[in-house]
Amino acid sequence: MRPKLVTFDCAGTMVAVPANWTLGGFAADCARQIGCNPSEEDAAVYQSLYMARISDFVRVNMARDSELQREFWRKLAVDWFHAVGISPELLAPMQAAADELGFGADSILFRLFSDVKPCLDRLDSLGIKAAVISNWDYSLHRVLKMFDIYDRFIVVKASLEEGVEKPDPRLFEIALTEAGYSPSETFHVGDDYVDDIEGARAAGIRAVRIDRLLSYSERPVIGSLEDLVEAFDWID
Repeated sequence: MRPKLVTFDCAGTMVAVPANWTLGGFAADCARQIGCNPSEEDAAVYQSLYMARISDFVRVNMARDSELQREFWRKLAVDWFHAVGISPELLAPMQAAADELGFGADSILFRLFSDVKPCLDRLDSLGIKAAVISNWDYSLHRVLKMFDIYDRFIVVKASLEEGVEKPDPRLFEIALTEAGYSPSETFHVGDDYVDDIEGARAAGIRAVRIDRLLSYSERPVIGSLEDLVEAFDWID
């Protein structure tokens, strides 16, 4: 049965993210970009500082206030500089490096899978709307914009902005309420069996797993998003 709406997970489904990346490691990469030489221990310090403030970061996401978001990262960077002996005067270059390495044309964090735009084009041709439901922070919007696909989605929901994450069916319900579609009119695709398949099913939504290596062939799975439309007919 052809749906009226397809909801997509993001990381691992539309966007490739390094499997072993950490915020501390990324901070160290940014520091190296501006001529510093942080150690692995320094990267671990950044990670620890972030983890100690995770509840603050959740509140910043839910507030949806861009200035609060910027201030969170500024304060974290300055405290890290003090802890590991980097000059606070390097804050602005550090922020510029983070923008370049994180969200620039040569991002070291994000890569759009080649089957995403053809899939969205095919859905458009069939009159099927698309949305995003992802366990992510507020930067989800920026990542989709950097790949020029943000406007292809009628709703984009990041879990940290909503205060609930997959597999909790409430995140799906929030997205569908805003989009104006029922679970029976919706189809979900994602790379995680628990978060995406079980979560969607708990919300009454049909779902398929995307696994480009086809290592989970015993479960409902497709190897490419270009096979998504065909899955509509064989997944109950």
